[in-house]
Amino acid sequence: MLSCAVLDAYLVLQTACRAAAQWRERGLGSLRVGINLFPAQAHDANLLGEVETALKESGLPGNVLVLEITETIAFRHDAIGHDAATMATLQALHAKGVGLAFDDFGTGYASLSYLTKYPLTRVKFDRSFVRNIAKRCPQKATAVVRSMIVLAHNLGLDVIAEGVDTQDQAACLQARRCDEVQGHLYAVPLCERDFQMFVRDRMLKPRQAVH
Repeated sequence: MLSCAVLDAYLVLQTACRAAAQWRERGLGSLRVGINLFPAQAHDANLLGEVETALKESGLPGNVLVLEITETIAFRHDAIGHDAATMATLQALHAKGVGLAFDDFGTGYASLSYLTKYPLTRVKFDRSFVRNIAKRCPQKATAVVRSMIVLAHNLGLDVIAEGVDTQDQAACLQARRCDEVQGHLYAVPLCERDFQMFVRDRMLKPRQAVH
């Protein structure tokens, strides 16, 4: 029997997939949708089936869906013995083209070995690493960011920087070949109607690296 928390999490999954599919049908482009997995959901035996159902019912291609897990969740799986079953599920999702991201990377308990252990497609590093990037990109403030980007790229992973609030931060990250950025520099959290207007407006302007 599924708990109420897990049922609510799957409702979020279904709603997000349905909305993303509708946006594509309305000409908003091939938008990628990222969904945070709840701790209980991440090791639930029904995860694979629920994702398959959400994709099938919505018509959303699997390769535009990204499931995001935190390092804390990954660490907890190892600690309580869910690792093998969880890994099999994640590998099956990866085989179907579904992306997997480590969210808030660098702030949890996981070791660097998790980057090779999990079938990841991208890494999102926390805003705390971006916060101190200043106009001139001082070496101390960017050393960790630069190292994380290089490490991820060497492993074939895309890198997303969270919490980008200034043009200086964006320019510094771009110079260090960060693949994507997100933050208030581009938009605050939006309701669905405002989000669609935002995307349409961006499509009419010169392309920028926005996530």
